[in-house]
Amino acid sequence: MSGAPTNRARKHRPSSRWLVMAITFLGTALATWPAPVVSATADAHPTIVLVHGAFSAPSAWARVVTGLHKDGYVTVTPTLGLHGVASDVAITQAVLDPVAGPKILVGHSYGGFVVSNVSANRSDTRALVYTAAFIPDQGETINDLGVGYAPAAFLAPPFPPGHLLFDQNGLAVIDPAHFRHDFAQDLHPKLAAALAAAQIPTSLDLLFTPSGPVGWHTIPSWYAVSGADRIIDPKSQQAMAARAHSTVETFDDASHAGGFTHYAAQLVKLIERAARATD
Repeated sequence: MSGAPTNRARKHRPSSRWLVMAITFLGTALATWPAPVVSATADAHPTIVLVHGAFSAPSAWARVVTGLHKDGYVTVTPTLGLHGVASDVAITQAVLDPVAGPKILVGHSYGGFVVSNVSANRSDTRALVYTAAFIPDQGETINDLGVGYAPAAFLAPPFPPGHLLFDQNGLAVIDPAHFRHDFAQDLHPKLAAALAAAQIPTSLDLLFTPSGPVGWHTIPSWYAVSGADRIIDPKSQQAMAARAHSTVETFDDASHAGGFTHYAAQLVKLIERAARATD
């Protein structure tokens, strides 16, 4: 039935004046109620920064990235130019600068050289993790670190070119015909071929460029030694890890690529242990 509301209906309808008063009271109460203190980083994982090596590319980290994402970690995978140490350090710094919060820097092979240098200038680096990687001290070259140890398999005589293929700019890749034998002998041929195809051409100047200041003297580190590596002698890896006082885990039959592929699950656990230990 249409028409004006009855007196009974008017009696139970709050007036606009009372509604305004109630809203004002609630707004004042909420504004003055103590807000809960929430730490922006209390439950946050550090960002994991994965730096690839020479004759490689960011895609090589695919299995490690998948494992870390599954466990709730955010990852960053810079793409190095592989033309020079200074430019690769600058590339990595530029990628990290916009990323807030603490970071774990992970380096493979030449990527270990890069993260050692990058970490010297970053207060947000919580830990360093190396897998089959170079750990230079200031002033040392990759060539220096190889003295007294077995040479890389791709340097098989005659050198050059050994097992390297050079382009018109003098940049090199490992010949795909030799890549699995030299770099990834523990991998399925299809996966090794995919890694070979993804190689970023590399300047051999990287082998002879002295390191700048490094962070591992003051930043805790972890090292995954590849026990069957044909690029960096496992004895050299052990010596570098010992000098840096790294916590060491050995992947007994890992190739140079085995630490982030065949042993990806174990490497993920090692990275996460570094994150928890330095929280």
